[in-house]
Amino acid sequence: MKESLLAAGARQFANRGIGTVSVEELIAEADVSRATFYGFFSSKYSLLEHILNPIFERATQAIRALADRPPAEAIDGLVDVYLDLWDTHRDGLLLIPAIDQRTFRHFEAQHRALNGALLDLLSAAERADLLRNGSAQYSLKVIARTAIPLLRVYDGHPASAALFRDAVRGLLIRAH
Repeated sequence: MKESLLAAGARQFANRGIGTVSVEELIAEADVSRATFYGFFSSKYSLLEHILNPIFERATQAIRALADRPPAEAIDGLVDVYLDLWDTHRDGLLLIPAIDQRTFRHFEAQHRALNGALLDLLSAAERADLLRNGSAQYSLKVIARTAIPLLRVYDGHPASAALFRDAVRGLLIRAH
């Protein structure tokens, strides 16, 4: 039942936005009682935290694990992290751009940790003079604003992983 609520929440939030979805709509889609919902979650924001926190934690851990790789390999590893998250947590990833200021406070610490891991990886690439724009900070903005939309664009294409990899590398890495 908890998994059904998590799946229903991810779908509803991704499709309609967080603020417009009610607990009643979530329990109707998951086909559970109100008591069951509140047995697992204190609110729809608690449900949202249970959807997104594992994504933030998994991404942060996976990106930190790339720190010992040479910078070019680490960038490729970053692409693999996004592809893996897309395969395993698609609806949750699609929620991230829908997070508004009111909701963001529930994920600020996790977001900060993920950005820190990304910035560390990109700073190593900057020191190796690999970044197209020359800046880890700017590259962080690029990846944060383009990765999920690119995954969405290439979704369903037979060569989606290769196309996504080429696009991200083209956005981030300088041609030498």
